[in-house]
Amino acid sequence: MQNLWLSILPPIITIAIAIWSKKIIPSLLIGLLAGCYFLNPTLTGGFETAVDQIVNTLTDSGSLQVLLFLYLFSGLISLLIKSGGVKAFSDIADRHIKSEKGVFFLLWALIPVTFIDCGFRIVGAGSITRSLAEKNKVTNERFAFMLNNTASPVVELIPIATTFVGFNIANISIGLKASGNPENTSAYEIWLKAIPLEFFSIVLIIITFFTIFYQFKKPVNASAKPSAEKEMKGMKMNMDEDKPLIKPRVINLIVPLLSVISLSVFFFWFFGKDKPGNNTFIEAMSNTDPNRAMLVALFITLAISAIFYFFQKYNLKEMTSDVISGGNKIMTTLVILALAWPLATVSQALGLNEFIQQNVGNSMPTWSVAVSLFILSSAVTYFIGSGWGAASLLMPIAISIAVVSGAGIPLCVAAIITGGTFGDVTSPVAGMTNMSSNIAHADHSAYLKYANPYNFIAAGIAAVLFLVAGFTL
Repeated sequence: MQNLWLSILPPIITIAIAIWSKKIIPSLLIGLLAGCYFLNPTLTGGFETAVDQIVNTLTDSGSLQVLLFLYLFSGLISLLIKSGGVKAFSDIADRHIKSEKGVFFLLWALIPVTFIDCGFRIVGAGSITRSLAEKNKVTNERFAFMLNNTASPVVELIPIATTFVGFNIANISIGLKASGNPENTSAYEIWLKAIPLEFFSIVLIIITFFTIFYQFKKPVNASAKPSAEKEMKGMKMNMDEDKPLIKPRVINLIVPLLSVISLSVFFFWFFGKDKPGNNTFIEAMSNTDPNRAMLVALFITLAISAIFYFFQKYNLKEMTSDVISGGNKIMTTLVILALAWPLATVSQALGLNEFIQQNVGNSMPTWSVAVSLFILSSAVTYFIGSGWGAASLLMPIAISIAVVSGAGIPLCVAAIITGGTFGDVTSPVAGMTNMSSNIAHADHSAYLKYANPYNFIAAGIAAVLFLVAGFTL
């Protein structure tokens, strides 16, 4: 194909408009339409091609599994809140925590029951500990910092039973397909290898933990408590809407969580055990069909939860409504994916891989690839406010660059993922930073002024580690 340079225009157009407008969905749509018109330059050709690409994405079994899993998982989180499991846990903790450090230790201790999604981590752990933080005079800005920095950075590193699993595997699969999958390995296996290389998240977790004992940067003020209802980025965070519908019991939180975790582990093994060469439990887990495994586990968990709550007089009509309303809360993310994946496909159809081979592969030193991708992912996410949006745009390009330049694919995958996490916990327009300051009743600007020195130090250390890894791995 001639004019291969056209292949880089759709993602560049998308990123530029997103940075300018701070609106990721319209930016994706404009970028997709531009790419489709390059492919089919007739009066209606761009729209026809865009519709075809979106339909192909929505009818692809792998993509549909990811979208359905994310929707239903968000619905399950709604059930956990409406069943009173979160409130019951909060009431128990309220009787035992008597110090500032105790509040922070509880936040960390809640990771095993709130790790399944970063949004649920912030809302769930924040709801449990907010009153404790107020009683023990924890500044709102510091509380928001601790809450946010134990959400996305932690969830990102967990390889099973989280919303990140299906999302990352889907993006890596698209990148491998675009690059020809030279290593002939599964997307899940590559992600497992990438997890220990997600330097920013690992460094930030360590720094955040040590701030429990020592702070070189203190909050500029303890902000006044704002209204419990606050608008941010088109999403209402009104905790009154999530009052329990049945008697709060801790078991209402434990049963669904144990179910989804144990069933996910089982089906990861079950769907991988019969594949050739999978002789051990770990091999079966690494080479399974993860999206299918997690979706089946989630369906069974929803059924178990529905039966369990039904006998506590949480009727099926209300449960169905709450699952749907919970799923609708993540609709923005689903739309982003439904547009970002076709955009990647269109860019590849325009010759993106060939463009990278001709213009990047021979000119970019291998050692510089990972650190450059980390900086690029961090910058894009910082400006557009969506780590998932940035990863959907950049992952196919990153894997193609990794293949052409000879850099390790897991290292480049880690750079994109953890760079997105930097933006998620640092950007003033990111959903996670806004959600954290809202739940903590913190002044958003004051919270970011407190958090950013720690976050940028972690980013600097991570950049050095990616540079070192570029020379050694």
